[in-house]
Amino acid sequence: MRIRTYLKTDLQDIVRLWNDCVSAGEVLYRPLTEAYFEEKFLRFGGTDIFVAEDEGKFFGFLAGCRQVSFLPGQTEENTPAYLSVIMVDRAHRRCGAGSALLSAFEAHYARLGKKTLAVSSLCPINLDWVIPGTPGHEHNNMPGMDEDCLGYDFLKKRGYGVYVREVAMYLNLAEYVKKPEVEEKRAALLQQGIAAGLYDPAQQAEFDGMCDRVGSEYWRQVLREETAKENPRPILAAVADGHIVGFTGPVDRQENGRGWFTGICTDPLYEKRGIAGVLFNDLMGEFIKVGAAYSTLFTGTENHAQRLYLKTGFRPARYFAIMKKTV
Repeated sequence: MRIRTYLKTDLQDIVRLWNDCVSAGEVLYRPLTEAYFEEKFLRFGGTDIFVAEDEGKFFGFLAGCRQVSFLPGQTEENTPAYLSVIMVDRAHRRCGAGSALLSAFEAHYARLGKKTLAVSSLCPINLDWVIPGTPGHEHNNMPGMDEDCLGYDFLKKRGYGVYVREVAMYLNLAEYVKKPEVEEKRAALLQQGIAAGLYDPAQQAEFDGMCDRVGSEYWRQVLREETAKENPRPILAAVADGHIVGFTGPVDRQENGRGWFTGICTDPLYEKRGIAGVLFNDLMGEFIKVGAAYSTLFTGTENHAQRLYLKTGFRPARYFAIMKKTV
């Protein structure tokens, strides 16, 4: 057995192995094409791919990566290396092949100075996966390690700890029904001086305070970039005294019919007033307007926001673990 770096001649073997694992129900990823592999892995500058072979015959691979762009406060030194995917054909499992690939991955990034290795939704390579029990509906990013796949126990045995459990949730928008209390809550917010609904960027409302208090540079970046566009996508926001105190969006529809958004946020100074419930239901309405067929999201299993999603009609679809190892 030999572990080496990826060669272009490995591509057909990777596609075959990947699709064998998909067909067997071992992983939830969408079926792989050469074009999709090149788009996701080879065009991203931070990817490293390791291949396992026996007497020149391919039988497994691992793809790892690291960030190449950073939000404020992030550096090469304080961000992890990410394990994106590892696959070994059935004939070579339980004989050390997976461990050899993982060791090569760990040693490579240790040499680059990485202190932490992670399997996480923050991985720069976002891999689409199919929601079980749906007509092929996909989510755009695997939010950690699927707890029902072989990789979960494999990584636990090799020192990767579970830091957070995530639940992926799904809503068929044809089944969405807005409850009457949403408009009642909107009216109550307005009486408190909080206007919740579609946001007009011409208002130029301040949002840095909210982003500071929730500690999200990502949402700050999204709001800055989207509101600066000549034709921004719809944003749902709650505005009070010239300040954005809650938001969700931007509203988008992916080619696969999924309603896409970055997340939902309420300023801690304005929590427990029902802002998130109003905005989230508005988001579903906007998804329907742009022709989305379904929506998916993921959240921590201990996150109280899960109650909002369940109340809106989402159902749990799969559980994932964010896993980390210190080197």
